[in-house]
Amino acid sequence: MIVSEFDPKHNRCSFSVESAEDLWTLRRLIAKGDVIVTRSSRVVKKEDEYSRPDKGERVKVTVALSVDEVHLDSSIERIRVKGTIVEASDETVPKAGSHSITISPGHSLTLRKQRWSPLDTRLVHPPGASSSRFVLLAADRREAGLGTLSGSHLSVVTTVESGLGGKMGEEQSSQPYVSKVAGVVAQVFQEGDRVVVAGPGNFKNSIANQIRERLKGGQVTLLDGLDLTGSDGVRALIKTPSFQELAKGSLAVEMQRLVAEAVRRISTSDPKVVYALPRVADAASAGAVEACVVSDDVFSTGIDESRLVEVLNDVESKGGRVYLADSSMEYGKQVSSFGGILALLRYAIRA
Repeated sequence: MIVSEFDPKHNRCSFSVESAEDLWTLRRLIAKGDVIVTRSSRVVKKEDEYSRPDKGERVKVTVALSVDEVHLDSSIERIRVKGTIVEASDETVPKAGSHSITISPGHSLTLRKQRWSPLDTRLVHPPGASSSRFVLLAADRREAGLGTLSGSHLSVVTTVESGLGGKMGEEQSSQPYVSKVAGVVAQVFQEGDRVVVAGPGNFKNSIANQIRERLKGGQVTLLDGLDLTGSDGVRALIKTPSFQELAKGSLAVEMQRLVAEAVRRISTSDPKVVYALPRVADAASAGAVEACVVSDDVFSTGIDESRLVEVLNDVESKGGRVYLADSSMEYGKQVSSFGGILALLRYAIRA
């Protein structure tokens, strides 16, 4: 989440949503009675003599919406907000009219609250969070898989096939492929990203050198210890010891550690772990939760959205940390198998 303005004195914050994790944060920030200011579209009906009563003109307008309802649809990465218009940049838009907006990655907005709580501030500026985004390339001379790792969310962008067969002939024959891969990486790269290149053999060295030339100063790291390429290689890369050492302190590595520890405690009947929403809620109420991990497909289990948000906020308000796990990754699938939510406890609580 890119925060362009944070003014708790006047109870407002302006930011841009970048990822699915930001949507989860936003869902926990927005409450009934808050005001969202953003660009939207609205159908304005004309009332002249020749206009049809069932037709209108859709206009772009900046609206301030007093929130009545908010729902997260994590499966298609959007938040739906319904409310009442209290301000509008277009005079033809009636005040006090009901309206709904959809917020998805790439959306910018300002959130105004009657009071900006310490928890709200923590959600906007989480302590100890790593802001590094990784561009991951798993490549050899036949194919290259490209992905991005932002927070704990992995996205496989594309796979590039070389079309080269058999043993390497002339070195020059691979140059179009190497150049294409470097070009795709340059398109995905954003300032501040860390590019990681891995794969079997030494061919990845040529690709890494080409990427360095394209990025002109971008941070490119070569890693050994990966035998896979393509999309499977991208997913496997983040589990390698060399990447975990490189990304120490990142959310993805911390998430893997937490889930592994939770599974260990469950398998050894350690009482300092709970899973499923009712038990996590009890532990949160007691202030016993040290860290809570929730899968981004948790709503597929039938969990009540408002109750989940309430529990997650309760965890953080009492000093615990909340993490969102990507359900397409191995550790996310493990969380999903335990009802979509699990928590490591500071101390055991009575069942």
